[in-house]
Amino acid sequence: MNDLSLVTLQKMLDAASLRHRVIANNVANANTPGYQRSEVSFGEQLAKAASTGDLAALRTARPTVVRSDAPALRSDGNNVSLERELADLMKNTLLYNTCTHLLSLRLASYKAAISGDSRAG
Repeated sequence: MNDLSLVTLQKMLDAASLRHRVIANNVANANTPGYQRSEVSFGEQLAKAASTGDLAALRTARPTVVRSDAPALRSDGNNVSLERELADLMKNTLLYNTCTHLLSLRLASYKAAISGDSRAG
């Protein structure tokens, strides 16, 4: 598809899926001495690519996993806060659900246009 909104939603879903895996890994390592939490970096890159309207730039945009520079919370050097991870998980779940809903609406409008149904979408 060459629809900017569809590609944007796809990229957002890809990033949200990766963010879920990263958060799960952080939670799994919450008690691992010296573990440094990771996070997904993508918002700025996505916004820049989407604002230009350049579909090729948007398609090549990729979320990246980076180590957090947050200070250690415990004496063993671990910087994972379960409260933060759970808050990030809830926020990411809302983003994912919103994107899937918007994608569903967009696809329904395409289906209605193809079928000639003026009541849908």
